Amino acid sequence: MNGRSIEIAASAVFVFAAGFALWPPRHVYWSRVGNVLGEPLTLALVVVLAVIVGGGAVALLNVRLAAFAAGGLIAYVAGMALIAVVIEPISPVHLVLYGGLLACFVLGAAISAR
Repeated sequence: MNGRSIEIAASAVFVFAAGFALWPPRHVYWSRVGNVLGEPLTLALVVVLAVIVGGGAVALLNVRLAAFAAGGLIAYVAGMALIAVVIEPISPVHLVLYGGLLACFVLGAAISAR
């Protein structure tokens, strides 16, 4: 494996784990936070955390932005396939939510990569 492949693979694993940690399927602990803070503020908190995680990932993994984005896309596709098979959701809302998380991760990575 060359260096770029390793960067992409490391990024995919990181993004998959971070996405699962920030928004675990079926066990979204943010609903309890939302009951206290309200939904808009809670979603803003998730966005800020995802941007911070994305920025930290690039620094921690020492990967290029393009490799991080490619790994993130692989993690997204793998995660959505797993959700479709394991959970069998009745709506496609998970595609949008996790796509938003990925966008926030990449935004944070882009800010950090400057």
